[in-house]
Amino acid sequence: MTRNNLLTLLLGIFIILTGCTKDGDTIYQINPDEEKPSTAPLVTVIYGPNSLGDRSYCDKIYRGIEASANKHGIRTLQLMPESMEQGLAYLEMMFQQMENAKDSVRRLFITPSPVYDAYIRANNKRLENNPNADLLYMETTTPLEGKGSTLYIDYYGAMYMAGCFSKYTFNFDLLLLILANPYTQSVVEAGEGFVDGYNDTTDSKWEKILKIKYLSDEPGGGFQLADTTALRIYQEAANEDEDICVVPVCGGAMNAFYRILPLLSKYICIDDYISLNGPFNYANVIKHIDRVLDDYIEKWLNATMPKHQTFGLADGGTEFNFGEDFGFIDRVVDSVRQVAIRKEGERYEKK
Repeated sequence: MTRNNLLTLLLGIFIILTGCTKDGDTIYQINPDEEKPSTAPLVTVIYGPNSLGDRSYCDKIYRGIEASANKHGIRTLQLMPESMEQGLAYLEMMFQQMENAKDSVRRLFITPSPVYDAYIRANNKRLENNPNADLLYMETTTPLEGKGSTLYIDYYGAMYMAGCFSKYTFNFDLLLLILANPYTQSVVEAGEGFVDGYNDTTDSKWEKILKIKYLSDEPGGGFQLADTTALRIYQEAANEDEDICVVPVCGGAMNAFYRILPLLSKYICIDDYISLNGPFNYANVIKHIDRVLDDYIEKWLNATMPKHQTFGLADGGTEFNFGEDFGFIDRVVDSVRQVAIRKEGERYEKK
């Protein structure tokens, strides 16, 4: 099939507004009994390849957008391509439709994956002649030239707190920091925050070792992993007598590590909520992307969407929390939090 034929096929799919999840569930489809198509605002999300179903960041985006749509009475179309090529075809289809649109329906397109960075920056100006089309590109600190807004949620501060308390209080021999790849900005900065928090803590009660493992050396790689590979990485990292804590900053690949952990192993959950008083989960490090997107959609509906915003620990974009049974004194926690906020703020000013 030629590229033009593929685009024609995809455009037909897009026009009837049918989107599918990884499991093939229809997200939205026009009611064939309607006399006229709905003119309600439409939010379309084009995810990175095979990223929905990660029980992590992308799933939280999906839930947040659906909740916001119900709140504001808008329609949604959430598309998950199976490959990079299919994702780029979806984007090209979107730009072509917006260039040729004659109706007055307001449309917001959201791309939460940095794998499309080059394409978006080369094509976003094509939307400038359509006053009803807007673009929100996430996970970048570099604003778009021309039409479109950007946002970035920096994990540095929350991960700084995780590194600090992991070194200071938690009782285990080895910290294994798992990073998806050395190219995704949010992953790299999360790792830097954890390492800085760990290194800045000098009065630990226990001796610990910190090991860092990248899952992929490809841009956009390392967010999916087989359980057998996760088990091999875990076993290679520690000797049999070492007590290990896994800190996985790798999107959906974290689920593989969660599944293979031996009984009573230690774990710090990234991008999801797991019971903090269970046998092995010490802490949660969270991006509140669902809240941020609800705020953005509301601003888009009011025509006040900012050109760029960066969120972090200070404004509630991220959060670090741990189980109540650790008994940390509030002033100690707040002191570490203020240091993390200051360091994160200094990084914002450099960007």
